[in-house]
Amino acid sequence: MTMRVLGLDPGTATFGWGVVEVGGLRPLYVAHGALRTAASASLGTRLGEIRDEIAALISQHRPDRIAIERIFTQANVQSAVAIGASRGIALLVAADHGVEVVEATPSEMKRVVAGDGRATKGMVTKAITKLLALPVAPTPDDAADALALALWGAGARRGEQRVGSSRLDRSAAAPRATERGFDRAVRAALRANRT
Repeated sequence: MTMRVLGLDPGTATFGWGVVEVGGLRPLYVAHGALRTAASASLGTRLGEIRDEIAALISQHRPDRIAIERIFTQANVQSAVAIGASRGIALLVAADHGVEVVEATPSEMKRVVAGDGRATKGMVTKAITKLLALPVAPTPDDAADALALALWGAGARRGEQRVGSSRLDRSAAAPRATERGFDRAVRAALRANRT
């Protein structure tokens, strides 16, 4: 049985998205990109554009699940509020379309995709490029992160990582304590590509 996952990396200026399909021997790349809004537009206008674009992505790609980044910590309060607003719009659109949503902190996603919860953006992009057998690295970084979230979301156990979860980010404290079969398969694929 195949599953199509839409990964979303929220932002107001650049909102990354990526679609993968899993169910075979290796995950398959479907599409990726970034939604961009004009800095000169009002926040309401920007959020409306993001809403319409996400709705169009859901209609076009018909995901079984959406994986979205959860805000875990954010030093810049103004940035956190804007990201929270765009994230809220994405959650609302997903609910309107009846698509299941799972969430991950950046370190949870990085642990599964790159094998290290503290991986750099470059390490995540390199891992995604290998795992999806892409001829070139996906750009921009927001889209690469969205593809990584989609891969993470494909392995998330139903119900465990639901939106609104209040549990702490386990991967920062014990990065390998909860490794699942999907995590081991990703790690094995990365090791195989290094040789």
